[in-house]
Amino acid sequence: MRAHATIVVVTGLLYLVTLLFGIALSRNLNLYDPRPSGMPVAGAISTVHKLLAIATAITAVVAIRRLHRGIEFGSVGLMAVILASLLFLLMIITGSLLSLGRARNDPLLAVHQVVAVLTVIPTFGAIYLLTRGR
Repeated sequence: MRAHATIVVVTGLLYLVTLLFGIALSRNLNLYDPRPSGMPVAGAISTVHKLLAIATAITAVVAIRRLHRGIEFGSVGLMAVILASLLFLLMIITGSLLSLGRARNDPLLAVHQVVAVLTVIPTFGAIYLLTRGR
């Protein structure tokens, strides 16, 4: 059980750090936005944010997979995993579109920010439902 707690804590910390780098990236875009010039969003903050997002998604999958061993998904747990997967995919798509170098798209940025916060609910909901079943 202790190993499961560790992966859940690591997933939560990675998500929090990814969110903080996303906030820093968003503030950086407000100060200097390279997209009107046609340049893609680049820099250390953007790269770290993307790598942390990938690491967070991987650790969330590993945590859910480890917790799923020997436990059947209930309908609510399965829906939480599916919803979390779709929201992660939507974050990846919107983040990719934001970093292409096109003109500033504030509605797309708003969707990316809202989905980033909403992803926490089904992800950690599925993890909670699986740990409750142990």
